[in-house]
Amino acid sequence: MKEKGENQQFQRALIFCNGEFSADSVPEVKADDLVICADAGLVHALALGIKPHVVLGDFDSLSEDLRQRLREKDPALGEVHEYPVEKDKTDGQIAVEYAADQGIREIWLLGGLGGRLDHALGNILLGSAGGFDGTMKVLGRGESAAVLRGPGKLEISGGKGDYVSLIPLTETCCGVTTAELYYPLRGETLYRGDTRGLSNELISSTGSVELTAGLMIVIHTKGDGGLVR
Repeated sequence: MKEKGENQQFQRALIFCNGEFSADSVPEVKADDLVICADAGLVHALALGIKPHVVLGDFDSLSEDLRQRLREKDPALGEVHEYPVEKDKTDGQIAVEYAADQGIREIWLLGGLGGRLDHALGNILLGSAGGFDGTMKVLGRGESAAVLRGPGKLEISGGKGDYVSLIPLTETCCGVTTAELYYPLRGETLYRGDTRGLSNELISSTGSVELTAGLMIVIHTKGDGGLVR
C-alpha cells in the first residue's frame, strides 16, 4: 500500500462512491486510513483535496482527462485497478471487498446512498456479507445507514432531533439497548417486519445502539441541527 510501512496496517477505509454526500460528513483523513475511490468517486475525493491510495472500477463515469491520467498511472491518483464494464459486481462491492481483504474492519462508504434505490440498498447490505464481520457506514446527503451485528455497539454523532431508525435484518434482534434516544430501549427484542424501531430521535448530539445478537440496519437522518456521520 502507498505511504505505509510493511508492518503497518490500515485501520479504516474511506471509500468514495459516485453518489452525493455532504462534505461536512467526511471525517478527517488519518495516517492509518485507506482511501479508495470507486469509479467517479475519484471526482469527489479530488474536489475535497484528498489523495487516494487506490482507484478502482470500470471508469465509465469518468471524464476522458481523468481516464488518461489513470492510463498514464499519475502518482497523484495512487494504485489503479481497472475492471470491465460488464461484470458480476458493482464498483462499490469491489471496493468493499478490497478493503476487507486488507483486514480492515471499519469501512465508510461515502456517497453510497445517492442515486438509485437498488444501488443504495445493495450498498447497505454489503455490510451484512458473511465474509465481513466489521462495521460499515454508508453515507448520503443528510443521512447514513449502518449494519450493526451482535454482539456490537454503534456510536451515533449528530444533533438533537435527528431521526434514528432500527430495522432488523434477522428474524430477531436481541438485547437492543439505546442511549440518548427519546424512546429508550433496555435489553429489548426487535422483530423483522415490525416497525417498533422506526423514527426514534436523538435527545443530544450523540447516542448509541447496542445489541447482543442479530443483525440490524441503523438509519440516521438529519433533523434541524444535526451533522450526520
